[in-house]
Amino acid sequence: MSDFTKLMEAISGDTVEEKIKTFSEVLDKITQFSVNSIDQVTRRLQKFNEILDILERRVVQIESRPPPAPMMSAAPAAGGALGVPPPMPMQAPTPPPPPEPKPANPISARSALQSELKNLFAKKK
Repeated sequence: MSDFTKLMEAISGDTVEEKIKTFSEVLDKITQFSVNSIDQVTRRLQKFNEILDILERRVVQIESRPPPAPMMSAAPAAGGALGVPPPMPMQAPTPPPPPEPKPANPISARSALQSELKNLFAKKK
């Protein structure tokens, strides 16, 4: 037998108010589980976005570096001097672009769900 069937048999002789109280407790537990799950997923996504932002900044920084100078042969050139490349002008690396602002979450999932449940229960009264 499922837990729900056991619950239904256990409350079959109860009054309507007791049944409503039992079902509201079950609904409350389900709601808490749902909200906690959503909060955990949201936190993990935020952490993932932070890691992606860090990686993106590193890639931009690496791409903005000047390419390395080509290696010249060590054989003496005509005139007896070693082939040394002329010094490259130093370029200051361009700063990475500022990260895009994250959209503000105006209402958390928990408060949205709670306000919706309050509205539903207010309509039932």
